[in-house]
Amino acid sequence: MTKIKRYQKVIYTSILVFCTVWCAAIIIAPLWHNETGFRGDASEYIYTFFSKSCHQIEGRSLNIAGEKLGVCSRCTSIYFSFLLGVIIYPFIRKLNNIDLPSLVFLAIGAVLVALDAGLDLFDIFKNTYITREISGAVLGVVLPFYIIPGTIRVFYEFFIPPKVIPKK
Repeated sequence: MTKIKRYQKVIYTSILVFCTVWCAAIIIAPLWHNETGFRGDASEYIYTFFSKSCHQIEGRSLNIAGEKLGVCSRCTSIYFSFLLGVIIYPFIRKLNNIDLPSLVFLAIGAVLVALDAGLDLFDIFKNTYITREISGAVLGVVLPFYIIPGTIRVFYEFFIPPKVIPKK
C-alpha cells in the first residue's frame, strides 16, 4: 500500500504544480508584456496560448500593471479557484478516496456559469465582474474534487493490479 500512497501524492503534487504554473502564467503575461527579449516573447506566447480557450476581451478582463491578465475575469476566477480547491483538497478528503462526490455540486457550478453567460448573451441580465467571478469561482473550486480522485482512479485502473484497488 505504501507504493499506492506514493503515487497518490505524486498525482496530487503534479496537479498542484501544474495549476500553480498555469495561474502564474496568467499574472506573468501582463507583467512582462512591455518587456523586450525573452520576457516579451514569453508574454506574447502566454497570451496566444490562452487565446485558444478564452476570448480575452479587454472590458471583461482584470488588469495588473496597466495590462489585462492572460485570461478574462471569469476564466481567472475559475483557474485561481481551481488552484484553491487543489490546495484545500487534502484537508477535506483523503487522497486514497477515489469516489467522486455527487454530481449535484458540479452541476451547480456549471449551471451558474451557463446562467450568467446565457442571460447576458440573450440580453436578459447583463453580467458584471462580480457575477462572472462568483460563477467562475463556484465552478473552479468544485472541479478538483472530481479531477483529483478521477485522475487517481484512472491511474489505478491502468497501472495497478486489480487486487490492490481499494474497494468501497
